[in-house]
Amino acid sequence: MKKAIKYVSDANPIYVHLKKHFCPTCGRKTKLSYVSRIVNSKSKEAKEYDFSLGDTFLVGNVEFRTRCFHCNQCKSNISIKEMRAHERSKKGPKTGDHGLS
Repeated sequence: MKKAIKYVSDANPIYVHLKKHFCPTCGRKTKLSYVSRIVNSKSKEAKEYDFSLGDTFLVGNVEFRTRCFHCNQCKSNISIKEMRAHERSKKGPKTGDHGLS
C-alpha cells in the first residue's frame, strides 16, 4: 500500500521561487529542496502535524514534505523560517527616517 504524502507550505510562492537565496554559511546560491518526515497518525508526535487534506483525514503513516533551501557547497538544508531571519538580519533595522533632513 502506498503511503500518503502531504506537502507543507509555510511561505509565499513568490518568495520561494522568484527571489534568489544565498547560503548563510558560504554565500553560494541555494536550490529549492524538501525535507521529509514520516509520522503515524496514532503516534504521540501526531499532535504537532495537521493530517487533514481538504475534507479528508489522512490515517496511518503520512510523509510530510516541507520546503527548504539546500546548499550544494555546504550540503546543508536551511528552513524557510531560518532563511527569512537571515535575510532580514542582513537588511538591518527599519528606520522611519528615510534619510530626509
